[in-house]
Amino acid sequence: MMKKFCVLLLLSVSFFASAKEYTFSPEDIPAMKQLLGGGNLKPGDVVILKDGAYNNLEEIHFTGQGVFGKPVVWRAENPGKAIISGRLNLKVYGEYLQLEDLFFYKAWAIRHDMIDFQKEHGIYASNCRMTRCVIDECNDPQKGSRPREGDEYWVGLRGTNNRIDHCYFANKRVGGLVLQVWLHADSHLNNHLIDHNFFGERQLYGGNGAEIIRIGHSWSSQLESRTIVEDNVFFRCNGENEIISVKSCHNVLRRNLFYESAGGLVCRHGHYNVIESNTFIGHNLRETAGIRIINQGHTVYNNYVKDVRSFGLLVRVGVYERPTAETDVKKEPLTSYHRVENVDIAYNIFLNSSLELGTGRGEKMPRNVRFAHNLFAGRTPELKIVRTDEVLPGFLFLDNQWAFPDKNSLATVPYDRVRAGFKTAEIPVGLEKMERERVDACIFAAGPLWYEALKENVNYIDMHR
Repeated sequence: MMKKFCVLLLLSVSFFASAKEYTFSPEDIPAMKQLLGGGNLKPGDVVILKDGAYNNLEEIHFTGQGVFGKPVVWRAENPGKAIISGRLNLKVYGEYLQLEDLFFYKAWAIRHDMIDFQKEHGIYASNCRMTRCVIDECNDPQKGSRPREGDEYWVGLRGTNNRIDHCYFANKRVGGLVLQVWLHADSHLNNHLIDHNFFGERQLYGGNGAEIIRIGHSWSSQLESRTIVEDNVFFRCNGENEIISVKSCHNVLRRNLFYESAGGLVCRHGHYNVIESNTFIGHNLRETAGIRIINQGHTVYNNYVKDVRSFGLLVRVGVYERPTAETDVKKEPLTSYHRVENVDIAYNIFLNSSLELGTGRGEKMPRNVRFAHNLFAGRTPELKIVRTDEVLPGFLFLDNQWAFPDKNSLATVPYDRVRAGFKTAEIPVGLEKMERERVDACIFAAGPLWYEALKENVNYIDMHR
């Protein structure tokens, strides 16, 4: 047994001992592309970009077979000094590949996705990672910045068990997503991790199609993705009213910071998503928002929503029932709004932010929605309930706190069901400390530390509490 173990150990050592390091300069682009796309890179191999401008790489493949603990790495020798720009279609596929400290500046997509985690349909990336990279000012100069003037996606995340972390994305003006999680009918359990990224400014787009992250599509909304989005910062992400658009099932979105961003976290399609411990700071700027709920089985837990102008929480009326395997989707179309049902909203704080229940057109009223142990507080209560006789029977209000300067304001609420589910209280001591801790936990851990624009954004948030 010992002899067999020693043989295996020697084989393992000799296998990893063959790992190689390759270094390229901007003059070596053809050779670099051949190596990256040749499929011969082995576990532990490292491809290094020397300082300089790598212009118009066009279609370039990064593929290989790493293993756990020994990925194939493509990185810059000096972060920020190797600049990838111009026309680009980067295809990442294989196993245990890692992009590190790469700087994409004024590059743009020559196909739909500038960076695509696949070669083609059926050949995807798995267990791959993009870490400490920057994508900034990447907009096709031939396209405009308004609807119907063209679009392109920065990152198309496909395959399984991939990770995007500690990256910086900012200044997208052309339409299309910053980061799209693609689902496929035959391989929809993604298990991706999107964490500790800093999503910087995006100006108002003026229409649909300018989300920062979208998980799935309408057609795939009944499929499980199981993607986790956690510990990210969304700073002045003003593209449209959906900053994160969830269009699939069983995803987790937690501990993210939405700071002065004109939009919200939206469960647009899909079911059984967890919205937990996120922080929304709006500073009363136009269109800043919190959480919008549509569809079924969601958990909305321990979120902190402060000073947003549009809504702190919006629970929408449905137009159709939830589709099932036996449902004709033409009768219950996937692009529509389905009934909110079996949703738990608990232990959240809504401070100077409105609650809107039953908003929207449709006849499918919310059903079995538990609103429990939440704090509703601020200067004056903003409670909007549409078609109260039809909407309120679908809600259970339990052990919530109502904390406003006018101690009689709860008594003036004309809805017995609401009054019975709240108790008048004082604003708890320690909210400011809790807010600071939440913000600090995000801003000082997100993004690549080497990028100056990140430092400027973090300093702004730190100084404008």
